[in-house]
Amino acid sequence: MTEALSVYYGVSADGRAAAEAEVASLDAARELLAAAEAAGSELAWAHSADDLSSLGFSPKPGYRRLSGPARPAPLPDGVTGLSADEDTAQLCAAAYRGQWGHKTPDAWPVDDLAGSTVLSLRRDELITGICRIFPATGHIDGPGLIGGQSDETGYRVLLSAALSRITAGQAIVESWGDGPGRVSACEQLGLTTAEYCPG
Repeated sequence: MTEALSVYYGVSADGRAAAEAEVASLDAARELLAAAEAAGSELAWAHSADDLSSLGFSPKPGYRRLSGPARPAPLPDGVTGLSADEDTAQLCAAAYRGQWGHKTPDAWPVDDLAGSTVLSLRRDELITGICRIFPATGHIDGPGLIGGQSDETGYRVLLSAALSRITAGQAIVESWGDGPGRVSACEQLGLTTAEYCPG
């Protein structure tokens, strides 16, 4: 008996309808494509370690959970807290636009984000990146950088700042679609991969 595929629907950070599922075979990937087409989704995101290129999928960096020690320190230059007025769905979408696995929330603010703080990287007084943290639990959403500002230095500065604000002792970083350069930045800050699911 084949288990039914669980498909999740949403809108990508760049505003395109997406269908997403964990798939363990080519048949399951075909089922995801059919579900995406039936729903009118422009994107189909398959989480799989299998080679799905014969169906038109291309490999992407997927979901990664990293863990490591908090690093108490002053905030780096250029990093400040984001005000409640600045913390918008539009800024969040802009910071993750084009990055695999990031979706635009249906409503803002998102209930699941209660208790979080957002750090911002500013260059020439403009917000160029954000990083959401939950200081008490140690959870960090991998930094997002605005288009044209997506350099490894900005990512590392924001992540270092996030690690400095964690009060739980141990940090857990969740990232979607971060490539090898960003993973290397995490490792340089003492984080190790605890879980990985390919994109």
